[in-house]
Amino acid sequence: MNIRNIDIRKFAFKFTYYLTTFIGLGLLVWALHHAYLYFNIASALWICLYIAIAVYLIFAIIVTTKRYGFQRFIAHTLMLQLVPIAASISIFGLISNDCTTFTPINGRASQYERAFNDLQDKQKAAAIANGLSPFKSRAEIEDSYKKLRLARKLVLIESNPKYIVRELTSSAPYVVPKVRDLLDDIATSFQEKTQSKARFIVTSVLRTEEDVAKLRKTNVNASTNSCHCNATTIDISYVRFGMDKFRPRDSYQLRLALAQTLHELREEGRCYVKIERKQYCYHITVR
Repeated sequence: MNIRNIDIRKFAFKFTYYLTTFIGLGLLVWALHHAYLYFNIASALWICLYIAIAVYLIFAIIVTTKRYGFQRFIAHTLMLQLVPIAASISIFGLISNDCTTFTPINGRASQYERAFNDLQDKQKAAAIANGLSPFKSRAEIEDSYKKLRLARKLVLIESNPKYIVRELTSSAPYVVPKVRDLLDDIATSFQEKTQSKARFIVTSVLRTEEDVAKLRKTNVNASTNSCHCNATTIDISYVRFGMDKFRPRDSYQLRLALAQTLHELREEGRCYVKIERKQYCYHITVR
């Protein structure tokens, strides 16, 4: 009976230990991924270095204390689990407090990401005022496009030297003319700020009711009352860009320039902007 109780206790200790370790390391990987997205490359590497040193020190403690018994060994190895958990909390804290600060190329730092919080009701009102009635299917768009194009109510957008429209699977590359004009202005300002031919990537455009119904099965942000259905709204990625010669460390400056550009146009009353962290994109509706 006593042996069985000891075995059960050891099993419980080991199960708790491995489960906590798995959760801790999972959190750390997730945090480092976000650090890569929100920090520049150098900062992310410094974070990895600090964590590696901490893990090495704790591992040395484990090796030197293992001989004192299983329970004490477990107590010390719990410290190894606390390191990635604490590091994860610290990283997310930095992202929340500092990494949302996009410093303009010339000017004072502003909390752009926190400012990009124009909610659905505000964007939907603008979409209805500036856009078209929702389409039921892609076939309906194709049938109506020629007439709407001649009436200057709907235009096709394609990849060009200013921006990239990725291959769309859940939307169609059509917008009202005001959105195309806004896209051109975003791209012009973005390339002027970066002093390059870098292009941002448009990831979502006009959605039909059929598209929304399919998206809602996998994307919690896909609303049945989506602004994308009115041809007034686009999504622009803030983590992926197109360049002829792209270096990882360029990504941070590109994100800064894109954020500053959207902030300026938003302040001018040209658009509403909502940042979508899970999709890593800016949700933009023309005004």
